Amino acid sequence: MHLSPEIHIIKYTGVNFGRRKLKIMADSRHYAVADKYNRKITLKYNGETLLESSNAIILKEVGVSVYNPVFYFPKEDLKMELLPDSSRSSSCPIKGAASYWNLANGPSDNYFAWSYEEPLPRSKKIKGYVAFNMDCLTLCSEPV
Repeated sequence: MHLSPEIHIIKYTGVNFGRRKLKIMADSRHYAVADKYNRKITLKYNGETLLESSNAIILKEVGVSVYNPVFYFPKEDLKMELLPDSSRSSSCPIKGAASYWNLANGPSDNYFAWSYEEPLPRSKKIKGYVAFNMDCLTLCSEPV
């Protein structure tokens, strides 16, 4: 759905990557590129605004395969409270141990959000940021 040539509301399917600014490598076969995303993003959950941010980072990662790009948002841009979900855990060789989050009345069958509270040194750019499972969100991207 397009509101104008400048504003887009989409279900997440991919984005323009822009210029490469930071390359994060575990080895030559597993790496990520993190860039500032130079647009304002609004995320909505069930029609309510979850966050608005002009400070998102987009992370493109290649490992066993090429993964979908992931947006990371500053936690201070959240408009809804996230609760820790200690039932999940995972680790990434280039980002570190992930922490998982959910909304008080949010989805529980699958993870809702994750972050790297103490990322590995090569991924320090995403410290203080949170990413979301885009399956249950609507993303609106517009010029800053």
